Amino acid sequence: MREVRPVLAGLVAGAVILPSWYAPARAATAPARAVAAHPRASTVPAPAVAAPVRAAAGLVRTVAGRGAAEVGEEGQECPAEAVCGRVRVPLDREYPAAGTTSVAFRLVYRRDRSRPAEGTVLPNPGGPGIAVIGRRDYAGKYRDLLETHDLLLVDPRGVGESDRLTCRAAGWPDLHASRARAVAAAAACGREIGPRRRYYTTAAIADDIDDVRARLGIDRLDLLGQSYGTHLMTVYAARHPRHVRSIVLSAAYPPGFDLLGRPSARAMRRAVRLLCHRSGGACDGGQVLDDLAVMAARLDGRPLRYGRDGVLDETALASTVYKLASGHAELFGRLPAALRAVVHGDIGPLRELAERVRPISGFSGGGAFSMPMFVTVSCNDNPVLWDRRASLDLRARQYAAALARLDPRDYRPFRPSAWIDGIADLGDLCIAWPGRRAEPRPRLGRLPDVPVLVLSGELDTGTPTEEGLLAARPYRHARLVEVPSAGHVAEQDGRAATCVISLETRFIRRGRLSGTDCLRRIPPVPVEAAAHPLT
Repeated sequence: MREVRPVLAGLVAGAVILPSWYAPARAATAPARAVAAHPRASTVPAPAVAAPVRAAAGLVRTVAGRGAAEVGEEGQECPAEAVCGRVRVPLDREYPAAGTTSVAFRLVYRRDRSRPAEGTVLPNPGGPGIAVIGRRDYAGKYRDLLETHDLLLVDPRGVGESDRLTCRAAGWPDLHASRARAVAAAAACGREIGPRRRYYTTAAIADDIDDVRARLGIDRLDLLGQSYGTHLMTVYAARHPRHVRSIVLSAAYPPGFDLLGRPSARAMRRAVRLLCHRSGGACDGGQVLDDLAVMAARLDGRPLRYGRDGVLDETALASTVYKLASGHAELFGRLPAALRAVVHGDIGPLRELAERVRPISGFSGGGAFSMPMFVTVSCNDNPVLWDRRASLDLRARQYAAALARLDPRDYRPFRPSAWIDGIADLGDLCIAWPGRRAEPRPRLGRLPDVPVLVLSGELDTGTPTEEGLLAARPYRHARLVEVPSAGHVAEQDGRAATCVISLETRFIRRGRLSGTDCLRRIPPVPVEAAAHPLT
C-alpha cells in the first residue's frame, strides 16, 4: 500500500477533500463516500422492567453503589428523570450452565416529555473496559440531541456498575511500564480470571445490550460508538440489525485491524507533515521526521532517565509521538521545537513531553478504566499473529517470524519493534494469554441498511482515517468525514468538539449529513517556534 501523501489534495480554507487514491488498495464491497467539505440500596429486577419504558415511571430507584470505573460517584442515586436497574444475563447464551452476570443500565429521558421520543441514543466511549453510567459528558455535550432523544447508558459486563471482572495479579500501570511487563500482566490476569475469561467478548456485550433494550421495550437504537465502541456498535448492528435506526462511528477501526501497526505508522508521518504544513513556517515536516530518526538512533543505544522511574528509549520516544498526535494536540505542537532543542544539547523539552504523556516502556503510570476487561476482551477478540493452539515457545517463534518479514521503511523514522512495542494493544500483548483453544468467531449477520456516519481525526494515529475507511466499507451508505487537525475521537478535542457534535446531532436527527462548513473553521494545532531554528 502506498504511503498517504503528506497533504491531501484539495486543501481549501482549512477543509480537506479525501481524493480517490486515498482509499487502501483492496477490494471494496461497498465503498464509503468521503465528504467533500471535510472532512450504576436496590436493584430493579429484570421482570419489573419488561414493560415499555413509557410505563416505567415507578422503576426509578437508587442503584447499587460501586461507582463507575472512570467518572462515576460512589452510591449515586438514580436521577429523577431516569430509570435505573440491572438485567441478569447468561454468561454464555449457548451454554446456560455457565451461569449469569448482571448488567446495569440507566435510561435518561429526553428533556421535552410533551412528545414521544424521536429515538434512543446508545453511546459507548470505548476501551474496552470503560464504564458508561455516571459519565456526565454525554448529557452535557449532546444537550441539543437529548432535548428530543432518550439516552440509554449500559455498563458492559465486567465494568462499572455491572458485575465487575477483577484480577489482583496485575494493574493498569503494568501495561505501560514496559512491553515485557505488559505481556506478563495480561497473562497473569488471564490465569487469575480462569476459564470464566472466555465469556467476556464484544459479541457477548452486544447481546447484553440487546437484552437491556428488549426489557425496556425500546424498538430501535441510535448507536454512537467511539474508538473500541465503534467495533462494539458494528458487532451489535450485525447481530441485531432490526433494532438499529442509525449509526455514528467516531475514531473507527475494522475488526481485522493490522496488529503490526503499519497504518498507525503511516498516520504518524502524515500527522507530522500536516502539523508543519499548517504551522505558518514554524516547522518543516521532513526535518521533524529527520530529527526523530536521529533521536531514535541515539536513544536506542543510550536511553535517558526522567522523573522517578521513567526511561526514555526508542520505544518510549515512538510511544510519545503516537500519543501526542492522537490525544494531546496542545502538546503535539511542541514536538518540533523539543526535537530541535535536543539537536542543540537540551533534552529538557523532550523529557517534559514524555513526562506528560507517560509512554509505554517509559513510565509506570496509572489508568482510568478496567485493566481486566481491557486485556480480556482484547485477547479474546483481537487478531493474532500466532497459532492460539501452539505452545508459548512456538507462538514466540511465529511472532518473531512475522516481525522478520516487515519492511523497515514502513515504520520510519523508528525501527518496527520500537513502534509496535510502543502501542499497548498491538504486537505480542496477548501472546502468553492462557488457553490453547481458539474461541469461535462471533456469528455476524448482514449489517442493516441504515444511515451511517464515520468520523476520523486527521491527526489520529490510533485509529487513522485509513482504518476508518475500512470500517465504513461494509455499510452500504456510509459517509466518512475526516476532521481537520483533530486527533483520536474528534469530539473530545476542544478545537473540534462543537463542530463534530453538531454534525453528529444533525445526522442522528435527520439521517443525513449536513452543516459541514464548520469543519473549515477548526483551527490548526498551534506550533511552538523552535529556539534553535533551522539554518
